[in-house]
Amino acid sequence: MRLESLLLSAILLSCLSYQTYAIEPGAIAEPSIKAPNMDMPTPTITSPNMDTPEAKPKPQAIPGSMSTNHTQVAKAESNDVSGKWSIKFDDRPDRSLDLTLWSSGRTQIMGYGTLTKGGAGNSVTASGSFAGEELILTVKSAESEYASQKYDEYDLDLFVINNTANSTLSGTYILMSGGEFLGDGNATALKR
Repeated sequence: MRLESLLLSAILLSCLSYQTYAIEPGAIAEPSIKAPNMDMPTPTITSPNMDTPEAKPKPQAIPGSMSTNHTQVAKAESNDVSGKWSIKFDDRPDRSLDLTLWSSGRTQIMGYGTLTKGGAGNSVTASGSFAGEELILTVKSAESEYASQKYDEYDLDLFVINNTANSTLSGTYILMSGGEFLGDGNATALKR
């Protein structure tokens, strides 16, 4: 214990005896770190690339092979959900959705429309995906009329039933309002 206290005292004494040198009053100190170089680099300007990308060839159907051509047409129609849609909720006859959808990529879908609820129409936005025969869509109120009003959100999971010019989709929905579950049920969408 005595050795420790002697060692501690020696360290303390050496720290106190260390002299610091101050600059005379009125003298300006020079920084020990050099100032950074704030010169801006010279921009490099290049001409724009105006080349068009090469088109990828699409395979043609073999002449006389009607089944292959028919399958390709049906597949193209089933992947096209762009257009105007009316969505009815089986157990909520006072509500309906009128949407205009379009593809924003290979499988991404987005759109806008009107939610009619009790005779009043509210603006909505829609986003989701379409893969195979399934359309997954989230429809939300575009804006609340009042700051304290909760917004409606419909999560739709619809499947292709009738794949013609006037397509029909059918499936389920979940209704949320302000993040709270309000109900679920079946829905049918008709292309107008």
